[in-house]
Amino acid sequence: MKKFMTSFGVCVLIIMLFSACTSGGGSSDNGSDTGSQDHDGVTVGFHENVQTLNPHDSSSGNDISVLNTMYESLLTPNKEGELEPLLAKGYQVSDDGLTYTFELKKGIRFTDGTTFNAKAVKANINHILDSDGSLNSYRDLKGIENVELAGDYKVKITLKRANSQFISQIGTKPMASPKTLDSANYAKESAGTGPFKLKEWNHGDSVVVVKNEDYWKDGYPKVDNITFKPIPENGSRVAMFKTGELDVIYPVPVSDVKDLQNADGNKVDLIESTYVNYTTINTSKEPFSNKKVRKAMNYAIDKDAYIKVVKNGFAKKVDSPLPKTNVNYTAQETYSFNLDKAKQLMKEAGYADGFSTTIWGSNSSKDKKGMLFIKQQLKQINIDVSVKQFERGTLSEKINKPKTPEDSEVDMWYVGWSSTPRDTNNALSPLFSTSAFPPNGANTAYYSNPKVDKLINGALHAKTEEERQKKYDSVQKIIWNDAPWLFLATDVQQIAMNENLTGVWRSSDGNLYIKNAAWK
Repeated sequence: MKKFMTSFGVCVLIIMLFSACTSGGGSSDNGSDTGSQDHDGVTVGFHENVQTLNPHDSSSGNDISVLNTMYESLLTPNKEGELEPLLAKGYQVSDDGLTYTFELKKGIRFTDGTTFNAKAVKANINHILDSDGSLNSYRDLKGIENVELAGDYKVKITLKRANSQFISQIGTKPMASPKTLDSANYAKESAGTGPFKLKEWNHGDSVVVVKNEDYWKDGYPKVDNITFKPIPENGSRVAMFKTGELDVIYPVPVSDVKDLQNADGNKVDLIESTYVNYTTINTSKEPFSNKKVRKAMNYAIDKDAYIKVVKNGFAKKVDSPLPKTNVNYTAQETYSFNLDKAKQLMKEAGYADGFSTTIWGSNSSKDKKGMLFIKQQLKQINIDVSVKQFERGTLSEKINKPKTPEDSEVDMWYVGWSSTPRDTNNALSPLFSTSAFPPNGANTAYYSNPKVDKLINGALHAKTEEERQKKYDSVQKIIWNDAPWLFLATDVQQIAMNENLTGVWRSSDGNLYIKNAAWK
C-alpha cells in the first residue's frame, strides 16, 4: 500500500455570514442594540472554560479550538474532514503499512525563533511517548516503535503494528518548539508555528491570542487578535452577541436559534455533527452492574421528547455507540420509549421499588437542562436522581482523579464526545476499552468486556477494510446490548457569527477553525 499527498496550498476557506452589527451602532430588526465593532480583532463566546493550553494534553473542543490558532500540525482537516498538508508537503506509507515517511515544508519557524524541521517533529513525538500516558496525546502514539531522521526535512515513523487510524492520529498532533517541551509554562506563553501567539490567559475569564508578525504564510493572519471568553449562561451569551460584545458564539442555545435566524443580517450555521450526547452509567457499582437496570433506564428515556425539550429539535436519535456520520457506523435496534418494558426489567432485576442516585454535569445551562430532563424521566421507574453541577475544572478532577473503579464517586455523568468521522478507534477505544478507565481514558462507565477489547484492537490492526468493518459491526452490537450508557442523541450543532466575518468554520467534531478569520 502506498499513498502520497502533494502540496495543496492554502486550504479552502468556507465563508459564513452571521450576526448583524452596524459600524455606527443602532438597532437590528429584532430590536437589539448592535453596538460598535472593533474590526482589528475577533471575540468568541463559548459555554465552558478552557482547561489546558498544553498542545499535547488537550481533549475538549474548546481547548483545541484555541490551540489551533497558535499551533499547527503536519496535516489539517478541511471542512469535509479530509486531511490536507499543512507543515508537511506530503507523506508516503510503506507496503506493509508500518512506516510513514513525511516530507516537511521549509522556511518555517516557531514563535521563539527555532526552526521547524525533522528534528523538531522527532522531539515532539518523543516528548509525548516519554510521558508514558500522562499526556492525552500518548494514547494515539503509543504504538510507535521508532522515529528516524531521513534528512533535515524528512522523518520516518515506524509502528509496532499496522494502525488503520494512524495517519489521522499523527497528522493532527500539534508541533511545539523543542526548546519549550520540557520547561514551557503553557498558561503564560506559547511557541507554535501558527498565525497567533498567546498574550494572556485569565482563568475563567478569557484567553487572548495576538498576531504572529513572522507567520510563514503570506497575507496571514488577517486580524490582530482573537479573544475567547467562556460564558456558561445561555442568556448572557446571546445578549452579548446581540449587542456586539461577541462576534462569534457557539453553541447557540437551541431556544434562540430561530430568533437569531430571523433577525436581520444574522445567520446561524447548522452542522450535522459527530457529537454524541449520552450519560455514562457506572457499571462497577450496584445497582448499575445489573444490565437489566441499565436497559430499563434506556427504555425509560423518551428520546423524541429529549430532542424536543432539551435540544429544541436540533438533534437526532442515536441507534449505535457511533454517530451516523462515522464511516463505520452500523444501525442497531433502538431503545424505543417503553415504560412497561422498563418497569418489567426493573422488577426482574429486583429493583421494582427503585433506588436513589446522582447525576453529574458541568455548570452550563444546557447541561442543567439535560440532567433535569433525565431526572424527570427516570422518576417514572422509581429512580430518584439528584442533580449535581460542577465547574468544568472541578468536574474533570473528580472524574479523572480516582485510580480505580472502587475509588470513583460518580454514579452517572451527563456528557458528550466527538471524534473525526474517519477515526473510529477514537470514537470507541477511549470510551469502552478496559484499558481506558480513568485516569488513562474516558471510560467513566467503567465498562469492561473482553470481547469488545479484542475486537477494538483487532479492528485497529485489520489488514483490509472488510475485516475492519466486520469487527466494528460486532463491537457496536455488543456495546449497544450491554447498555453502559443512556444513549440519547447526536447534536445538530449551531454557530452564529457577525455577517462581516469570513474565513471561519466549525467542523463536525466540534472544533472551531478561526485562524484565517478576516473582516470584510
